[in-house]
Amino acid sequence: MSANNQKPIFIVGCERSGTTLIRLILHSHPNIALPPQTKFLKKIYKRRLRWRNLTNEASRIKLGRWFAEHFDKRTKLPDLGLEVGAIHKEIISSATSLGAAATSVFSLYSRKFNKPRWGDKRPYYIKYLKQLLALFPNAQIIHVVRDGRDCIASLLKMPWWKEDLVYSIFNWQEAIRKGKHASRVLPEEQFIEIRYEDFVTHPEKWTRELCRFLGEEYHTEMLRFQETAEIAVPDYKMPWHSATREPLSSTAVGRWQKDLEKWQIRLIENAAGRELKEWGYELSGVNAIIPLGERFKYYKGLVEYRLNGWFISGLDRFISLFYPWPLSKQIDRTNHT
Repeated sequence: MSANNQKPIFIVGCERSGTTLIRLILHSHPNIALPPQTKFLKKIYKRRLRWRNLTNEASRIKLGRWFAEHFDKRTKLPDLGLEVGAIHKEIISSATSLGAAATSVFSLYSRKFNKPRWGDKRPYYIKYLKQLLALFPNAQIIHVVRDGRDCIASLLKMPWWKEDLVYSIFNWQEAIRKGKHASRVLPEEQFIEIRYEDFVTHPEKWTRELCRFLGEEYHTEMLRFQETAEIAVPDYKMPWHSATREPLSSTAVGRWQKDLEKWQIRLIENAAGRELKEWGYELSGVNAIIPLGERFKYYKGLVEYRLNGWFISGLDRFISLFYPWPLSKQIDRTNHT
């Protein structure tokens, strides 16, 4: 197996930025298997003190039991189409670290397609790149960026998105800022950023660029991802991923102009104008009155969002003080982010 085939691929970014499209295109590559989105990785990482030293078989049995008990919609593990017994067996036999445990699950998925290389798509990993790289030091990360106004307008229509406009603004901003930081500190062979708008306008050019980054050959079938979507996108997700079964187009670019109210556009541009301009998104300059109540919600939300971020970061550092065991097979002492 080549060195590239041993590098996991992670697709990250703000939700509704085009990460599913990139997943399907890469999953259409003969060497790469990227599963539907799951929710188990962050859960086992947050609970790592339960498993403690996974080089001990008793700890692996405990972790394997957790996977068996959480083979449900909470983790979305059933979406992988794997047998719970197979996952349990892999965990006990080879999961000597948390990174190895996740690798066991994703490798089972890739073997189902007879592909040597695996990856994962979870947008909010962009907020946890330090933790992600502690688990997978040799990972290659693809950050997908989309106009924040389009991301937010789309998010507010999603049945599974329970947050308001203010939170959605901070969520997009954080993804952009985390990506900017990562682009400064990570080597170019490990981290790449692409604009959704550029990709849908010139799909072959950017698919070839992704292949170059990943060290893989370009294959024409990658742009016939609609065939892959038939089996790679769970049916219950089709209401918000219906475009994955249609020809690639740029019709979703700029929808914010009709989907958002003028005061919403102004609030987004006032709050995130710098990030929008840095990525080449022209501001509308719309002149609308932002309701006083919405202004209050913005400043209140700003404080709450930052306090929550500090709490989560502080809690993670505190837990790490009591977890001396390696998180990955490759112990990487370099603090990347």
